Amino acid sequence: MTFEPGETIGAYRVVRLLRTGGMGAVYEVEHMELGVRYALKVFVRDHGDVESLRMRFSTEGKALARLRHPNLVRVYDLGEDEGRGMLYFIMDLVVGRDGSARTLADVQPGEADEAQLARWYAQLKSALEYIHAAGIVHRDLKPGNVLLDADGNAVLGDFGISRFLDEKLRRELDVESTMEIQNTDPRKVMGSVMFLAPEVRRGENATAASDAYALGVTFYRLLTGVWYEPGPVADGLLAEFGREWSSALGALLSDDPARRLPIPSVGTARDSWKKRWRVAVALGLVFVVLAVVALVLSKSLVAPKALVVPKAKRGDSAGVPAVAPRGDAPAVSYAFDEFFPVHASPSLK
Repeated sequence: MTFEPGETIGAYRVVRLLRTGGMGAVYEVEHMELGVRYALKVFVRDHGDVESLRMRFSTEGKALARLRHPNLVRVYDLGEDEGRGMLYFIMDLVVGRDGSARTLADVQPGEADEAQLARWYAQLKSALEYIHAAGIVHRDLKPGNVLLDADGNAVLGDFGISRFLDEKLRRELDVESTMEIQNTDPRKVMGSVMFLAPEVRRGENATAASDAYALGVTFYRLLTGVWYEPGPVADGLLAEFGREWSSALGALLSDDPARRLPIPSVGTARDSWKKRWRVAVALGLVFVVLAVVALVLSKSLVAPKALVVPKAKRGDSAGVPAVAPRGDAPAVSYAFDEFFPVHASPSLK
């Protein structure tokens, strides 16, 4: 079921459809009394185990309402449209300055420079560390679930298949009866195939290390423009982007979950600027030193001044040595008929 602009859901008037997902659709809406705009996610699944999925949808809203982080979507309200019996929750409206609903999936390879990618990486790293500390595994980190706000910040959303490890949180959300649908077939896993960690593909439970792997796949794709496939080609591509990216993504994409945590850091735009500034200053100092050395050497190698030799009488060459005797006096060649400058030559020893 879809909604057209102008239709109402609870206390909200639909402005436009932003995006659709596996269990729901997200609309830009306006509160009819307050005039404030939000994003409204509504449950629209009409097949499969609908009741279990409804409870999962509700639990996603309750979980997000408890989280407070600048790079996580925040939920403010959870309700049900009485006329349609339709669940929904109200959350931050995350759109660009031009009103577009963009995600990292809309960013083309090469569109964002490394400084911007490092900024998004740091923001998602922080968001993951926050939810992991709260006992939550996202389980579906991918570019399409990372929204971009008006300032270009990365905001992680869609916790529809998250795994809750904290016992207190599980009790509060009634996770036992809502979220944990047991898989008896190890071939069936939850998540997006290209972003699944090796151990999850083998049927093991998703952990914080699995989220870290998905983070690595996401940024490998954004950096290189191709999907990650283990091997020397992947290693060679990473090496093109410098030691920090190569080291960080190499750890995140490891087959060994223990290597992925803690999530490694990558220099931010500010760090990169500082490094470039230090390099520029160092090069500047080198050039100054070289200039000073060149100036000193040029002064020490200046040619001696010319000597003016008096004119001798024609034919009078007696007593004029061709070579100076031993000592400090220079040897001089005499010129005849007029005065003209002649350069002195060093004494022969």
